[in-house]
Amino acid sequence: MRVWVRAVIVVVLCVTLGGLFVHAEITEDELSPYPDAADLSTGYESYVGQQLMVFGTVTETGDGGIDIRVESDGTAITLRVTETNTAVESGGVVQVYGTLEPEQTIAAERVEVVNSSRWAEFYKYGASAIGAFGFLLLFFRYWRIDRDTWTLEARDG
Repeated sequence: MRVWVRAVIVVVLCVTLGGLFVHAEITEDELSPYPDAADLSTGYESYVGQQLMVFGTVTETGDGGIDIRVESDGTAITLRVTETNTAVESGGVVQVYGTLEPEQTIAAERVEVVNSSRWAEFYKYGASAIGAFGFLLLFFRYWRIDRDTWTLEARDG
């Protein structure tokens, strides 16, 4: 392939990627209509009574619910989630959908556990790393890179 054809392909791909970045920025509010921690910390009272969805790290569990720490854009807020009996440990991550109430409380309609404990995330990353290592090991067992032409070639046998 000629150099100018490769250059045109690179330019087209870069322009397309830039367009996707602009599109994502423009449509961000439509894709996530819920307030984040920065919005809640500056104007909490204006969101009381509205439906919202937040992701947060569990800081405390009890009979009356759980406390979660919600963070976004360097701002953090602690919310009390009521009407839930979700089994999650302190340090776990949850997704909460419910109605925002006064005094930094959410009446939960649905609580989904993302990571049940702080070790669940390490397990997921560890299992992924082992799988990736196994794939690379098998890939390079059957294939090699020809450094003269910079192509992949099947190994013999």
